Amino acid sequence: MVRIVTVCGAGIGSSVMLKHYTEQILKTEGIEAEVEANEISTVCPDEYDIVITTSAFADVLRNCTAQLIINDNITDKVTLRNNLLE
Repeated sequence: MVRIVTVCGAGIGSSVMLKHYTEQILKTEGIEAEVEANEISTVCPDEYDIVITTSAFADVLRNCTAQLIINDNITDKVTLRNNLLE
């Protein structure tokens, strides 16, 4: 199963929205995945297959082994979907 984490500053704002949208997209596409929201200060990105965040936190996560998806417009589900399905 694919493991995905969405990351923001506190783990309760944009990461929760991105988690919700990611789960919606994956359900529509019939893809099973474990999706979590986390904060930048405690996340261990290498424990996941995909990390979704905004450019504000991307530099901190650039060297992780997971696929990094940067999505600055967190309400843009089309771009998020396209990046998830690449």
